[in-house]
Amino acid sequence: MAITVVGSVAYDTVTTLYGKSERQLGGSAIHFSLAASKFTEVIPVGVYGEDFKDSDLSLLEANSINLSNMHQEKGLTFFWEGEYEKNNMNNRETITTDLNVFENFKPDLNDLAKKSSILFLANINPELQLDVLEKVKTENKKSFVGLDTMDLWINISIDVLHKVIKNSDVVMIDQSEARMISGLNNLKDAGFKIMKLSSKNVVIKKGEHGALIFTPDQYYALPGFLTNNVKDPTGAGDSFAGAFFGLLDRVNSYNSKDIFMAGVIGTVVASFMVEDFGVKALIELDMNMIYKRYIAYIKSIGYSFILDETRFKNYLNL
Repeated sequence: MAITVVGSVAYDTVTTLYGKSERQLGGSAIHFSLAASKFTEVIPVGVYGEDFKDSDLSLLEANSINLSNMHQEKGLTFFWEGEYEKNNMNNRETITTDLNVFENFKPDLNDLAKKSSILFLANINPELQLDVLEKVKTENKKSFVGLDTMDLWINISIDVLHKVIKNSDVVMIDQSEARMISGLNNLKDAGFKIMKLSSKNVVIKKGEHGALIFTPDQYYALPGFLTNNVKDPTGAGDSFAGAFFGLLDRVNSYNSKDIFMAGVIGTVVASFMVEDFGVKALIELDMNMIYKRYIAYIKSIGYSFILDETRFKNYLNL
C-alpha cells in the first residue's frame, strides 16, 4: 500500500499577522506527502533545483517519504511569496511566483510509483495530469485516482481537464473552482453536476468553513475545525488532501462511510497545519494528537453516530 503524488516542490516566503517566514519548505507535493505520511508510505513525484537543501531531503526521508521519484535539475527551486490580509486570512496577495525548474517539469514515474494503490494528481497542467494518469492506468488499472486543479487550468484547458475528471475517483477542488467547472453558484448543485462528469466522488474545500463531500449514495457537509491559532494557512488544502487519501490508503476502502471519515481526518490534520509557519506543525504531529482532536471534532459536530471511534482507533494502531 502506498500513495503516489505528482505536484510541486517549492520554497515559500509567507507574511501574516504573526510575522514573516522566509524560504520555508512548501509546494503541493510536500504538504500532501507530509500529511499522508502519518498514515501510509508516500512517493512524491517532483523536481527541485540546486538550491534545495540536503537537510530538507533528510527531513522528508525521516518521515517515511520515498524520494526515488524526486529529481534535481539545474537552476533554482520553484519559489512563491505571498502576504495574507491581517484581518482576513482567507485573502492573500501573491507578491512573487518564480517557476524556475518547475516550468519544464515532466513527471517521470518509476515502476514503484506506477504500482501505488492511490495516485493523486496535484495542481499541475491537465496535459501532464492526463499523461501520468494514462501511463499509470496502463500498468495499474486498479489505481484509485484523485485530482486537484486551479482556475488557470479551468480557463485555458477545460476540455483536457474534463478527460482527467472522467477518469478520476475523487475530484478535490475549492468552492470557486467548483462554481467555474459547473457553471452553478449553489455549491450543492455544483457538486452533483461535477459528479455527472463521471467522477465517482467530489470534495469541495471551503477553507476555514470546512468541506462538502459528495459520494454516489450520500452527501455530507463538514464544518471547519475552529482554532484561534491560525498563523499560516499556506498548504492547508494540500494537507487536507494528504490526510484524506492517506487515511483511505490505510483502511484500504473507498466506500461512502470511509470517504466521509477521510474528510473528517483531512479537516483535523489541516487544522494542525495552520497553527504554525511552513511544515513545522505537520512534522510535530503524531497519531495521539490526531486521535484526540478527531474525537473532539466529531462530538462537536454531532457525527459520533456515523463514525466508529473504536474502528478508527484500531486504524491508527493506538
